[in-house]
Amino acid sequence: MKKFAYYDTGHEFPEEIVIAAGFTPFKILGDVNVSTDPADRYVQNYICPFSRSCLTEGMARSGEWAGIAFCHGCDTTNNQYDIWKYHVKTDFLYWINTPAKNDKISRTFHSRELRRFKEHLEKKFDVKIPDDKLKEAIKKSNKIKSLMRELSELRSVKDIPNVEYFITARKCVQMDKDELIRDLEDTLKEWQARPAFPKNMVPVLVTGSDITYSEVMQIFEAAGLRVVRDDLSLGERYFAQTIPENGDPIEALTTYNSIIPQPPTKIPFYVRLDYLRQCLKETKVEGIVLQRLMFCEPNGLDFPFLTNELKKDGHKLIVIEREYTPTIDQQMVSRLESFREIITQ
Repeated sequence: MKKFAYYDTGHEFPEEIVIAAGFTPFKILGDVNVSTDPADRYVQNYICPFSRSCLTEGMARSGEWAGIAFCHGCDTTNNQYDIWKYHVKTDFLYWINTPAKNDKISRTFHSRELRRFKEHLEKKFDVKIPDDKLKEAIKKSNKIKSLMRELSELRSVKDIPNVEYFITARKCVQMDKDELIRDLEDTLKEWQARPAFPKNMVPVLVTGSDITYSEVMQIFEAAGLRVVRDDLSLGERYFAQTIPENGDPIEALTTYNSIIPQPPTKIPFYVRLDYLRQCLKETKVEGIVLQRLMFCEPNGLDFPFLTNELKKDGHKLIVIEREYTPTIDQQMVSRLESFREIITQ
């Protein structure tokens, strides 16, 4: 099945529409091990390195994809679309203007945007996307989300290394969905048989910039921190909520987008804090790690509010900034080890 690629900075893309059109949705995540020199010819080097990596991947791999869609996320996403129009070769490049607000007017606008996207897919690829196919795709997505919730819950009670969880979450946005369901079912059986949560590891919640490469998770592991809750798009933001299965499927996708854990680019901003507080009530953690990718402005602006509120709640936390590199930052490991010692005293 041909892949249809998408680029978003959260979890805004309606995968179910391209599934119903007969494609495998493939989230563009860049490659931290590949130089961004090709993209740096067109983008300043102080722009988000993740976005430059995604542009590099788009320039190199667009021929493998039936088309590419963007969703309105952060400002970098918006500007990147204009650059991709000129420098990425593809027969279909589409922009979905996902609203930043979450009120009735915004949801009406978003619904219309999704219908327009569906219509353009049908016209470009000469396919029909009837409601029954959309509902079937929604059920498939909900099956994946249900399995991922079961897997995620095991993180706090079983020995599930950070990297294994990350790789499983990444599969959800890049793998054929039928194959993925079988893979997740096998993984669930295997994880359920794992030993108990290791006594030498400390459970933490991680929030902030999306983690798109496994080396970041290795840093947490090296510091003795086990990520048991998060609100990342390669994580709980993807599977925390179920898509409604009754009624108009486009309206269901609109509703779904309004109830998932929100990134810092969405309004109202306190919704993100509410979700983190819910996580902290549901799962016992010893500390919170707020990590920010260098030049990630939305999280940089959001962190002062989050840190102040979470400290008022009595939580111990650390704020770190990381570079876009596969190299294991030993200074960061040392900082996190010190944090581990503080929260376990």
